[in-house]
Amino acid sequence: MKSLMLKLLTTIIALSSVSLFAAESSVGLDAKVTTFLQKAIAPNENYTFDKVVILKKEEMKDLSGWMVYFVRIDLNLVKQEGKKISVNDIVFTNGKILSKDFADLSSGRSMKGNYSLDMEASAYNKEHLLLGNINAPHKIVVFSDPLCPFCMDFVPEVIADVKKYPETFALFYYHFPLNIHPASPTLVKAMILAEELGDKEIVYKVYKEFFDIKETDEKAILDIFNKALGKNFTVEQINQAPILKQLNNDQELANAMMVNGTPTIYLDGKKDDTKRAYRKFIKESK
Repeated sequence: MKSLMLKLLTTIIALSSVSLFAAESSVGLDAKVTTFLQKAIAPNENYTFDKVVILKKEEMKDLSGWMVYFVRIDLNLVKQEGKKISVNDIVFTNGKILSKDFADLSSGRSMKGNYSLDMEASAYNKEHLLLGNINAPHKIVVFSDPLCPFCMDFVPEVIADVKKYPETFALFYYHFPLNIHPASPTLVKAMILAEELGDKEIVYKVYKEFFDIKETDEKAILDIFNKALGKNFTVEQINQAPILKQLNNDQELANAMMVNGTPTIYLDGKKDDTKRAYRKFIKESK
């Protein structure tokens, strides 16, 4: 259902992305944006509109006179009374035109990637603390997929650094298996189970193993995991409700933060596209 809502909402807003605002010029820009998005969403048999919430806004770095709006659009699910679904998105406006996105002509990349929400303090919880002191002055949050080649390089590296400086850093790890790696959800569920059973090194062990799994059958994937890491987990065990809930919670935070790739790194609440900014604090600690 959620993927359906995302597709519907993306299509609706995209079709309206270059429309002029119909609101009066005397109306504030925030109101123009929320009113426009509300009118762009057509209720149907699946959902009705609830509200638009502005999460953050800032001036564009690249285009003078344009603003970036981070918005959350809340919808009521018609067939599930009392249930809502929320979708976060980014839109751009100069007060007269609203655009869904811009592309950089030199790279062809979406300019949405240049902007991000700040990480909320609630992400710094004991359940996701991988290493370090939770009260350390610098917080690193990692969204990662165990089959992502870039993650395989980065995660062991940052783990090693935080191990050396546990009073400088707190490292928080969130699972974000990508659709392009069909075996990842099974590996992630097995990792969550292993951690629940007391294996606090499981994240490091999995990345050190450098898995390259082409299987799609869950039992076959789990057999590879079990053999490599000395476990005897069953498909039933890794699909218990608490494990599925934790995986879903991790993915919900990723969606709320508009994470769309791995590894995605936040340092002290700010997205770090360099993925190495934390190292400046290592030099200060020496």
